[in-house]
Amino acid sequence: MKDEKLILLERAQQIAGRKDLANVDMVDATTVVEFMLMPEKYAIEEKYITEVFFLKEITAIPGTPAFVMGVINLRGKILSVVNLKSFFNLKDRGLSDLNKVIVIQNDNMKFGIVTDSIVGSKTISISSLSPPPLTLHNNGAEFISGVTSDGTILLNAIQLLTSKQIIVNK
Repeated sequence: MKDEKLILLERAQQIAGRKDLANVDMVDATTVVEFMLMPEKYAIEEKYITEVFFLKEITAIPGTPAFVMGVINLRGKILSVVNLKSFFNLKDRGLSDLNKVIVIQNDNMKFGIVTDSIVGSKTISISSLSPPPLTLHNNGAEFISGVTSDGTILLNAIQLLTSKQIIVNK
């Protein structure tokens, strides 16, 4: 009997008419959401993402690290929003009306990541990832699972959600 995940993926391929999934080995396949942190394309596994929305209003919190942009009210709950460009020491072009927030979550933590834009989603093979580039700054390499053949940087959501560098408890 076929694995349930394989059956569901085949059905999704048929419905969506996606041919890019045909060559992906289902054993090590994962679906990711791709987004831009200009000029680079990044991705996070879909299973850690709860929602994506436009960034409308944010309240800065004095005394927090530079990568903590502030907090937003998300349906009556306070959600922290971080800027990975600042965290990874990348050039930042500022906020616009087009910025989106990707909310990532595990059992213990939930926060938003500001992106320049959302590219889409696709299925990738984990075994085909290249290791992170050696040119990354010290605080970035541990948060990267690998790089796809088209240059997309896959972020390690578990590391982001559990890192003592990102979680501010002061």
